[in-house]
Amino acid sequence: MPLDREYNSLLLDYYGELLTKHQQDILDEYFNEDLSMNEIAENLMISKSAVQDLIKRSLVQLNDYEKALKLIQKDKKMNAILQEMKAENNELLNSFIQKIEKIK
Repeated sequence: MPLDREYNSLLLDYYGELLTKHQQDILDEYFNEDLSMNEIAENLMISKSAVQDLIKRSLVQLNDYEKALKLIQKDKKMNAILQEMKAENNELLNSFIQKIEKIK
């Protein structure tokens, strides 16, 4: 499984609450705080392989959530539609755009 930091960080943003606190913390340190697996292992006094295994298992879980729910995919489509609507520069559309952006 490739470690695309940006995408994995996005997965964590969307679905992180579905993980345990321990999983969230380690993934946050790895993807958002840019700590190495060695640094995380030292901080938690566990092995690097334990950190690596937890990250791999957690990413499988997060990817499974995205496959099932497709929230990231839907959000990208929604943003594309909003950009098209903004390009129209229509007063009524702009009113709807503002309402939608408040929800996001």
